[in-house]
Amino acid sequence: MRIFSVLLWILFPGCWAVTGVTGPGAVRGPPGGSVAVRCRYQSGYEDYPKFWCQEGVWGCSNWHHIVETDGSEAEVTRGRVSIRDNHTQRVFTVTLENLTRADSGTYQCGVERPGLLNLWASVEVTVSSAVPSPSLTARTPHATKQPDLPPPTKAESSFSPTAHTTPARFQPIVICFLLLMLLKGLLFLCIVCAVIWMSVRYRRSHREMVPDRQAQELPLC
Repeated sequence: MRIFSVLLWILFPGCWAVTGVTGPGAVRGPPGGSVAVRCRYQSGYEDYPKFWCQEGVWGCSNWHHIVETDGSEAEVTRGRVSIRDNHTQRVFTVTLENLTRADSGTYQCGVERPGLLNLWASVEVTVSSAVPSPSLTARTPHATKQPDLPPPTKAESSFSPTAHTTPARFQPIVICFLLLMLLKGLLFLCIVCAVIWMSVRYRRSHREMVPDRQAQELPLC
C-alpha cells in the first residue's frame, strides 16, 4: 500500500496536498528587502525534516528543495534562504533575504515524511515596491481608528489581508480528479483484458484435451 501511495505521489504530486501544515497563504516584500514565512505543523512531526521549495507544474519533489532541515532545531542557510524549526511551538520559519522580482512565485513549506506523502501548504510570494493607494486603505474596515505605523523594516514582512487563507486551487483539483479517473479506467481495462485472456486460454486448453480423451476411449479392433 505504501508503494502504491508513493507511485501516485510521483505521478500526481500536485493532487496530494495532505493537510497537516498551515502557512500564511501570501506574503509580500520590497526588492532588496526580506520576508519571513512562518508555517505551523501538527503535533508528532517535531523531529521530521522541514522544507521550502518552489512549486512547479507538478508540484515540487524531494530532490528540488531549496532548503530543508535535518529534523533538528539548527538553522540551515542556503544562499539567500534560511530555515529554522521550533519544536516547542511547532513552527518553522523560512527567511528570504535580498529579494528580487524573480523570487515572486508560488512556494511550498512542508514536512517531509520518508516513505509517505509530504505535508505542505502553498505560499504565494510577491516582490513589489508598490504601496496601497489611500483610497483603498480608506475602504478597509476600521482603517480610520488605527494610528499611523512606521514603514516595515528589512526583517519584517507585509502580509496581505487574506494572509491566513490559502488561494483556491479549483482547476488543479479538477485536473487531478480527471487524471485519477483515467488511471482507474486504465486499471479496470487491464483487469478485464486479463480475465478475457485467461478465459480464452482455458477454453483452448479444454478443447485440446477433449479429442485426446475421445481417442483414448475408442475400442480397439
